[in-house]
Amino acid sequence: MANSLWPYMVVLGLLLTRAVFAEATYDNEFEIVARAEAYLEAMVRRDLALAHGLSKRSLSGSANYTPTHTTCPSGSLVRYASTGLSSEESQYVEARQNNTRDALVNLLDRIGLDNFDAASFIGSNTSIKIGLTFSGGGYRAMLSGAGFLAAADDRTVNSTNNGHIGGLLQASTYLAGLSGGNWLVGSVVLNNFTTIQALQADTVVWDFSNSLLSPKGANVTAENAYYNLVADQVSGKGDAGFQVSLTDYWGRLLGQQMFNYSGGGVGLFWSDIADTDPFKNYGLPYPIVVANGVTNGEPVDIATNTVFEFSPYEMGSWDNDLAAFFPTKYLGSEAVNGTPANSQQCVVGFDNAGFVIGTSSSLFNIEPLNSSFLQTSFIPSPLLSSLGEFSNDSFTRDVAVYAPNPFFGVEGASVRQDPLIGLADGGEDGQNVPLLPLLQSERQVDVIFALDNSADLDSNWPDGTALITTYERQFIRQSASMPYVPDNNSFVALNLTRQPTFFGCNASNMSTITPLIVYMANHPYTYLTNTSTIQLSYSTAEVEGFITNGYNLGTQGNGTLDSEWPACMACAIIHREVERRGIEHTAQCQQCLQKYCWDGSIATTSATFEELDPGYLINANVLATAAAGSSTSTATNMTATSSSATGTASASVSTTPVAMASTSGLASSTRAAPTTASSSSGAGAVRGSVWTSAAGAAVVALVCTFGI
Repeated sequence: MANSLWPYMVVLGLLLTRAVFAEATYDNEFEIVARAEAYLEAMVRRDLALAHGLSKRSLSGSANYTPTHTTCPSGSLVRYASTGLSSEESQYVEARQNNTRDALVNLLDRIGLDNFDAASFIGSNTSIKIGLTFSGGGYRAMLSGAGFLAAADDRTVNSTNNGHIGGLLQASTYLAGLSGGNWLVGSVVLNNFTTIQALQADTVVWDFSNSLLSPKGANVTAENAYYNLVADQVSGKGDAGFQVSLTDYWGRLLGQQMFNYSGGGVGLFWSDIADTDPFKNYGLPYPIVVANGVTNGEPVDIATNTVFEFSPYEMGSWDNDLAAFFPTKYLGSEAVNGTPANSQQCVVGFDNAGFVIGTSSSLFNIEPLNSSFLQTSFIPSPLLSSLGEFSNDSFTRDVAVYAPNPFFGVEGASVRQDPLIGLADGGEDGQNVPLLPLLQSERQVDVIFALDNSADLDSNWPDGTALITTYERQFIRQSASMPYVPDNNSFVALNLTRQPTFFGCNASNMSTITPLIVYMANHPYTYLTNTSTIQLSYSTAEVEGFITNGYNLGTQGNGTLDSEWPACMACAIIHREVERRGIEHTAQCQQCLQKYCWDGSIATTSATFEELDPGYLINANVLATAAAGSSTSTATNMTATSSSATGTASASVSTTPVAMASTSGLASSTRAAPTTASSSSGAGAVRGSVWTSAAGAAVVALVCTFGI
């Protein structure tokens, strides 16, 4: 490891020397323009941060991680899934439709479908429910998903221009995430439903330049003080008699990066979402977190595990081995068959926001991360020492512990005799895209945008495993229905991960009508975004590159790859409603469905190396030439960037649209392999710095050895 790092240290030293002693030089006029454009975009983000400022107030008025007691609400705390949606969710979704209906009409009008009157089609009663789902995959998933979310948000600068998809977020009813995808969902929703641009510009959150496990960098004194503070916060929970696990500390570390509140959201709760102004005004999609149930001594797989979800109102599962829900606000309360053990002693404050997003991304129960040696190697000693005071049991140490069990004694629940519930990363069962909550027929979702940022292949690109796993689950156990999908090899060999792909297009072939799934896989449009899930630090340039690449995924390069993409996206949104009415799509939508719907074919040959480890979809040189040569745009439409992880040139398509006069003929040529080096290593070319400490490097080596 040390020998392999030495060349990089030499290069780093040379770069630092040049930065200190050399005058700024620019190779050409294009670079000068690009740097100026980058500066102006940064200023725009700062302005947006002020306009959509992140709320710094503590919603619950608490500055304590320790749960407290309060009087219990009347009646049973447990609600059975057989009753359908909770009254709170039903009321929210119904009221939200008044907002999404107008937003959808605006989106469809702006896109301008041929021979289609959006206002007449939607009317005052039609409620098309759109769900956005973001997969796990650490910061890779969070930042790539952030790019798509920025593209879908009409508050993002230029996102409502021609070729863009701004307004999709405002028209959506549900927003689901797991693991790294939920870091995105949680930080956006709980920071007062802020924008991606505001989060990028903020000086408190989303600073990933130092490792999550070494947030103060080289300042040892500050780092020790930081860890001691975290240990003290969590110790308060343990001293109060609640079970403490590694996930408590993990959640506190995540909260420092994700939440712009006092102490990184030390007194911020997931149920607080319901008290934010955007939520009370029905201004954001209903947020859902996904985690996996873990049974001591048993593997996590789709045949046996229970999939849990958290909303602002409830925590529980639709799975028939539980099929019950408990109020999120009162988690930690002792109850028997839903009845509080003491009506004066219900718990509040257990659902700390960091703990919830940490639960969804807790991987400490998997090998080799559950090794005591490995945990000792990379977990800071103040946290280990604190944990040792409360847990010596390997199971309760390595999972997120929800105790007392909120479903204790509940009739029909498989967990009813367990004193606690252990939860872990929502993708451990292979369902790394949180489709299951939105496939529930009770929610009546019409279309799901499934953002897959998984690392299925050795090169850290997705191959459809997440969708396949959820599809197979319905045949292994009673589970929500899902459209038919092909095998992994077909996903890659047929380029279903290379462009958006629609699954479930023909409802007449289904015994149970499911949502249409718009599958959008992580792919190198303008940046290599196949970093390892365990990379815990990202430079500002990398963050920008990831978000821009995700934006290009959402817009297909602002229409560069397909000028019809926004229209085709709109056709997918209205597709189920068109089928319900038994009417015929317009010729434009028929062509879109023919292009993007999976036709049921299966690949007969294995995927090639180029498909397993792809090059850029949008060629940097082509884009630069197109921008410079256009009569209606200038080179400032593009921001030249350089990948700090690879040293290869790439192009960042800004939110200013590429002039279609100069790029309308590039749909095929831009699919050619890039002239610059692409990801070519079997393990993926982009790795970057994972952890700054020697212990972190050792952990990475061990984890890679075990194949995670």
